[in-house]
Amino acid sequence: MKHLILLISIVIFSKLAVAQQEIQYTNFMFSTLNYNPGYAGMGDGICINALARQQWMGYKGTDDEGGAPNTYSFTACSPVDLLMGGVGLQVTKDEIGFENTTTLRLAYSFHLNIGNGVLGLGLQGGFINKKIDFSKFRPTDQTDPLLQSSATETAMNFDLAFGAYYKSDDFYAGISSTQMQGFWGSTAEFSSKIASPEYKGHYFITGGYMYQLPMAPAISINPNVLIKTDFASAQYDINVLAWYNNQIWAGVTYRPTDAVSVLAGYKMQSGFLSGLTAGISYDVTTSAMSAGTAGSFEIFLNYCFKIVIPEHPTKHGTVLYL
Repeated sequence: MKHLILLISIVIFSKLAVAQQEIQYTNFMFSTLNYNPGYAGMGDGICINALARQQWMGYKGTDDEGGAPNTYSFTACSPVDLLMGGVGLQVTKDEIGFENTTTLRLAYSFHLNIGNGVLGLGLQGGFINKKIDFSKFRPTDQTDPLLQSSATETAMNFDLAFGAYYKSDDFYAGISSTQMQGFWGSTAEFSSKIASPEYKGHYFITGGYMYQLPMAPAISINPNVLIKTDFASAQYDINVLAWYNNQIWAGVTYRPTDAVSVLAGYKMQSGFLSGLTAGISYDVTTSAMSAGTAGSFEIFLNYCFKIVIPEHPTKHGTVLYL
């Protein structure tokens, strides 16, 4: 499995250019359900994740109206023994410029025990609602027929995703495809027919490994990689985290032609908040967008818990059972 992921990564690196794809997540290793439904139910019980990202902070567009991307996501997933797998819910809100996209997706993942780990095969379905405020556009060509409206247009489309995710104690790997409706030419049809933005299918490949240092057992090195492509362009994140006692982490991510990021976080292991994980990241922009911006900031909270149903003692009506 490790050699297969490495081979796929090398092939994609060698054949595709670099560009930003879909929603950006610097903490991608902690928000897997956002791009791979195979992960549903693979956490430590019932897991709830909330993430907020502000990209290119301080960016001012035309007339100082801003328009930098802002992303908010909420996911929840849980194993369900009766379904031989897990289920998940994903809600995202992505704002960029005068466009606002909200998604709602439900996922199911079938789990198979393979080797020392578990393979999840997931399918996800839901809806994408796209909204554009055309009144805020400032066309250079005042006669452009597509920019004559002053209305806010909305369009609702069905959304479909598929993913496979393998996880063991010290290794994980996944491959998934989102916005699969884009592969057969799905578009957002606004009521006034002003415009028809086209959805494009995307592929994601991810993997990571936890290596415990023999000379310092309390420290583990955790490399992670995420590749995103629509086969017209691609982008990849290379990350390395250092963990202390499997509780505190810090690391860096390199995203070619876009940013260098620093990450840090803490995982509660005991006490009332046991199961709570919190992390932050800051992207130092290296692209042309670095001018006039203060980088990108991301924060997330993840909480996992288990519901244990206590066994009721059996009562007997005779002393013969004592």
